[in-house]
Amino acid sequence: MHSRDLHDPLALAVVSSHMTSEGVVSYLRCACGAWEVRTARLVGTARPRGGVRRRV
Repeated sequence: MHSRDLHDPLALAVVSSHMTSEGVVSYLRCACGAWEVRTARLVGTARPRGGVRRRV
């Protein structure tokens, strides 16, 4: 459903956010079922079938 680019921000829902020693970590769920984990330096995505991809 999605390309290798980041998911549409309007299709993401924040599930959880918390502060760590390195800053805020946010867990978002896309309408397609994929997850994104965002920090100040990294965006990691997990596809519904379990594939993982990271962008720096």
